[in-house]
Amino acid sequence: MSKTIIPAKFYLFFISLLIITKSACGQDLSFLDQTEILDYRIHLGFINAASATVKSSPNVIFIQATPTRKIEIEGKTIGILNVFSPVVDYWSANLAIETRLPLKTEMRKMEGRYKKNETVTFDQSLGLAKIYSPQNTPVNKTLPISKGMMDIISGYFFLRDKNLTQMKVGQSLSAKILFDGTIYDILFIVKGFESIDGKFGSKKCIRTSLVLPKNNMFKDEDAIRLWISQDKYQIPFKMEVNLKIGFLSIDLEKYLVQGKSVY
Repeated sequence: MSKTIIPAKFYLFFISLLIITKSACGQDLSFLDQTEILDYRIHLGFINAASATVKSSPNVIFIQATPTRKIEIEGKTIGILNVFSPVVDYWSANLAIETRLPLKTEMRKMEGRYKKNETVTFDQSLGLAKIYSPQNTPVNKTLPISKGMMDIISGYFFLRDKNLTQMKVGQSLSAKILFDGTIYDILFIVKGFESIDGKFGSKKCIRTSLVLPKNNMFKDEDAIRLWISQDKYQIPFKMEVNLKIGFLSIDLEKYLVQGKSVY
């Protein structure tokens, strides 16, 4: 159970939250240059299933002689699920400051008895991704990638930089993303503009859908609904997902910028 149901929830959350590819358009605030913390609650109805945190740091780290900044994500089960099927998943990415392309990513998954570690080094100039994982066969693998290939974390900044408010209902964006050794095609569609009531009161949001390839996790291809705050921050504010195993909701619990609460 821990290798199918619970990991699927975390894959869903992080793919949905970070799935889109890069663009460097238009916002006044450079989100990669500041410290941010976003906390999310993942629940099935009234049952809390998991929590997730996205955090970034303005500290500069040089990789391949290129200045980068590191983004980290951690998701873990809580409550009764943590007793019977504990999960702690971790992702990080070093993004080049100028291009926001990933140069190095890391993944650590502990899902019940299942464990996996993976490091990916991106050579954007040669169009190659070098994957190392002691759990893979072979341990080292090299994949050809298209120019500007993203991982799940670098894709997140597409949503922060693109002025989504100016997009029209029905307008879509496509993306290719490397996740867990596989390249996925994703479609992002603007569905409308509406207010969402929640912990922070009524919040104006951009309602969107994420369309993933057919798989055994979701009830249908268009099963993911994502609300993005209609302000200068453009953060994923709420998500609803129709899984084959049940209806999953993801809600923003806290958003800090430079250590100060935004909402």
